Amino acid sequence: MSSPGSSTVLGKGAGALDRGLAILDHLAVVQTCSTQDLAAALVLSRSTTYRLVDRLLEQGWLAQEPRGGLLRLGPAAARLGSTAVRSTGLTAEAVPILLRLMQRTEETASLAVPNGLTMVFVHRERGPRPVAVTGELGVARPLHCTSLGRSWLAALPDERLEEKFTELVASPESPVDADSVRSLREVVEKTRRRGWAEDRREFDQSSCCCGAAVYDHTGLPVAAISVAGVADRMEDVLGEVGPQVARAAAEISANLGYVDRRAPA
Repeated sequence: MSSPGSSTVLGKGAGALDRGLAILDHLAVVQTCSTQDLAAALVLSRSTTYRLVDRLLEQGWLAQEPRGGLLRLGPAAARLGSTAVRSTGLTAEAVPILLRLMQRTEETASLAVPNGLTMVFVHRERGPRPVAVTGELGVARPLHCTSLGRSWLAALPDERLEEKFTELVASPESPVDADSVRSLREVVEKTRRRGWAEDRREFDQSSCCCGAAVYDHTGLPVAAISVAGVADRMEDVLGEVGPQVARAAAEISANLGYVDRRAPA
């Protein structure tokens, strides 16, 4: 039987396969942990846990962090998960939720995926108002000054976020430099605390928007959604719309298999 906080209960007579699957299931929830903590969480002997972990490492189902050696899901698990996500379909899961979000806010709701230093629109639900924010699918928006990009950056693990900051500063196509990246760091930290990002006329003087990241089963951000509207109409209600966008993003993420480890067990 598992300890509190474990996602899987091992019954009497559980075999090696059951234990191996329990290890994968537990790491899907906690993201990283030591072998000792894994043994404690699943109430397994250390010798059994080390033997199973070694086997899963050999087969690529588990991997170890370069610093500290903590366990995480490996490339084999990622390939399996990616196949499951593709069969579920990011857009298929997002469209009905974006439609409801557009109907509630009466503003344009969008889905975008990362591509280099930009976010690319892959779906839009245009708001019903006579004057609404529009844009063609496939159009890219920069990471540093849009709610889509900022929310995706804020959802990255610290190490990958630092790598992306370095890319932004180094790229000749990005206006972010060694000085302005400090301000971007502050914006990203504020976004993390708030749970959603905003753009107050920073990309386009005529519009404002708020965005939130979408996570996949691995716990990494794979997309972001936003609600955008004419600035004179949207600027004063960003604080009301932002939490709605965050909830919609969380719903899409859950449908993609994401488990929020910050949530109560």
